[in-house]
Amino acid sequence: MTQKQGYHGAYRSPDQSPSASSPYKRRSVKKKKKSRLPIFLAAAAVLLLLVFVGYYAYCYFKIVKPTENTYLEGVYIDDLDLGGMTPNDARQALLTIVRSRQESWSLQLTYHDHVYYTLTKETIGINTDENEVYGLLNEAFSFGHRGGTFQRMKDIKLLREEPYRAYTTQSEMTTVYLDQILQQIADNMNREPQDAYLAEFLPDNADPFVIEREQPGCVLDIDTYRERILSMASSGTSGSLELVPDILLPAKTTEDIRATVSLRGTGITPISTSSTDNRNNNIRVAFSRYNGLTVENGRKISFNDIVGERTVKNGFYEALEYVNGDLTTGIGGGVCQASTTIYKAALLSNLKINKREPHSEEVSYTVFGQDATVYWGGRKIDFVFTNNSGGTIYITAHVEKLRNNTLQCVVSIYGLPLGDGVYYTLDTRTVETIPKPPEAEYAKDTKQEYVTYTDEEYLVREGRDGFVNETYLQKWVNGSLISETFVSKDIFEAKADRFLVGTQKPLTQ
Repeated sequence: MTQKQGYHGAYRSPDQSPSASSPYKRRSVKKKKKSRLPIFLAAAAVLLLLVFVGYYAYCYFKIVKPTENTYLEGVYIDDLDLGGMTPNDARQALLTIVRSRQESWSLQLTYHDHVYYTLTKETIGINTDENEVYGLLNEAFSFGHRGGTFQRMKDIKLLREEPYRAYTTQSEMTTVYLDQILQQIADNMNREPQDAYLAEFLPDNADPFVIEREQPGCVLDIDTYRERILSMASSGTSGSLELVPDILLPAKTTEDIRATVSLRGTGITPISTSSTDNRNNNIRVAFSRYNGLTVENGRKISFNDIVGERTVKNGFYEALEYVNGDLTTGIGGGVCQASTTIYKAALLSNLKINKREPHSEEVSYTVFGQDATVYWGGRKIDFVFTNNSGGTIYITAHVEKLRNNTLQCVVSIYGLPLGDGVYYTLDTRTVETIPKPPEAEYAKDTKQEYVTYTDEEYLVREGRDGFVNETYLQKWVNGSLISETFVSKDIFEAKADRFLVGTQKPLTQ
């Protein structure tokens, strides 16, 4: 047999295996297994598609399609529930409400059971534009009827969560006349608040202060009530509307004014039963110049300036008084008790003392060191204090009769309070005793009132020890002593016995 051109291999039978030494080896072929994943994915896709189609069909036929020609639940216009209504039914129902509202609406504007005005459709021109009604109906109908099925489903869900509400308005309503009505009411109702104030200071009354009470003001908020009226007109709500103005509070109340006239301090001195009517009247005259006195903050008050010269022409009487340590008759005797009482009141009111002098002798109506002497003639002696309280002070001064028919001097000072629970007292202490001079004093009785001859003598003044007193102003808070302030150091001079001797030689026996 002739070998074919181009064939390089030798023939062998199918079952003949190549020898180990043969250059030809049989190539083994492995079969691949087919993957099932595409089948599963395809099946899942088909299943999802079927579910989607089923859900879509359910949504459309069960939920969307039944509402194609009706308003969705949760749609309101003028509080009318349109859910389930056809457009025609909704239009007729809403127009019936609007027209009825326009025909029957009225509103009484009242204040404290007084009817100021009754508003009607003619008053403010109620007239709802029916084209607006149609517009609102169309807008409301668009919910659940726009877009595809799922957009409609979304609208249905939103309306379940939050209903759609719309209101018709009176598009042709005018507020000009309504504003005029409200302004007239406001002019009649509005008033400015009135602060409390001190109307009178009547120093002879038990409560010397007449305080005019505060009056609250009020103002009607026209803008707010205009909107409320228009809203009620829009919704067709008739009836009455109580006008409640806003309250305007005054800047100062009665309590505020009362706090400015608190009792700061009171000075009291007893009047001796041996005090004559003239002396008592001199005290009353001096007090009359202080009683009812108002003193502005920072003002200085001089006793001599306020009371004036002690003369008959100035209203004073003749009475006993101390002059240079001697008791003598003069015009105005007793005014020192008035100045002393005022001094004590000023101290207890914690006011600044500018000038004050003690008596040269002890007085019966107060402790030595708590007195203040005054004198007009010769070397003028004055008592002066300054109102440093921070506000106006008010002074009352009286001679008062007690139940046992005795008299006392009372001076009270009012003004800004001293502080919560604060009051003052005076404490006078003897810090030194001055012995009585051992040598007596002698003077000639030139008028021969007591003795005539040189061998005669008359004891006109018994000597006594002197002393030094210190006075302190004590501050108390709620019953506890907080501090004390030095006020004065006063020296009561010791005095020797004093005799008068005669001026004539004795007669010869």
